[in-house]
Amino acid sequence: MTIDQMLAEDEGRKKKKYRCTGGAWTIGIGWNLDANPLPADIDYYLKQNGKITDDMIDRLLDISIRHATADCHVLFPEFKSFTPARQMALINFVFQLGYRRALTFRHAIAAINTGRWADAANEMRASQWYAQTQPSRRDRVIEFIEEG
Repeated sequence: MTIDQMLAEDEGRKKKKYRCTGGAWTIGIGWNLDANPLPADIDYYLKQNGKITDDMIDRLLDISIRHATADCHVLFPEFKSFTPARQMALINFVFQLGYRRALTFRHAIAAINTGRWADAANEMRASQWYAQTQPSRRDRVIEFIEEG
């Protein structure tokens, strides 16, 4: 499974705007329209057609993954040395929460940055994120973090 496939499975794929469970206007694969304006050409297309294309969804996803990955490099200085599974789990986590909300997971971040993967997973389990996230997503993220 690639990060693109994982996020598409976890977020869904929508050509039209919708309200996510958090109440934000969203499109594509988790693109938060309230927090992130669309590129001008995609915004224009959406206004003209009421939906976007699959290629546009893929482009927005690529942008989002690049941003989440860059945020992971800030939060986790050794990110590039993590296993691919842990990298995917953390990108998924930061993609879902955004940088500012992910930053509030101070104890989990500290555990990750000191290689205490089980402690990081336990911190995540004890959070509101865990209670509010669909079990298939949260359990996969935690499994990848624990088992690498």
